[in-house]
Amino acid sequence: MPFHARVSRARFVLGPFTAEDMQTIGGVLVDSISTRIRKALNVNDAPAKALKPGRNGRRGYPDYKIARGLMPIRDWIWTGRTLRSLKVKSANENQAVLGFVDPTVDRVAHVNNLREKQFGVSPKDRSALNAAVLAVLRQARAIRVKRAA
Repeated sequence: MPFHARVSRARFVLGPFTAEDMQTIGGVLVDSISTRIRKALNVNDAPAKALKPGRNGRRGYPDYKIARGLMPIRDWIWTGRTLRSLKVKSANENQAVLGFVDPTVDRVAHVNNLREKQFGVSPKDRSALNAAVLAVLRQARAIRVKRAA
């Protein structure tokens, strides 16, 4: 009688993404989000609300930005630290986590996002994300078989 191999447990991984692929896809999304925020657009790709002027004859935040040579718009740029801190925090085969790696900046971004939601995936960001995913999927991939533990 001939010998027949019998596989009792195997896991076929059809998801073509590796952690490196997800890191790349996340990087594309980070670039798209930070570019949109620098243009002072919110998550609906609409112009962000105007900065509030000073009251009672005092200088306001827009005045301070103009004095530094910056545009008086809600673009999350004062020192540049906020958007420099936006990174892919972790990536695995199933997901990529985007966020701010500096805890202080994370709090500032959270407060700014409560004022008007700018950190998130807009329709244009989603199209950039879809293009990145399709580019990764077009690469030739073999199906991987993992042994079940």
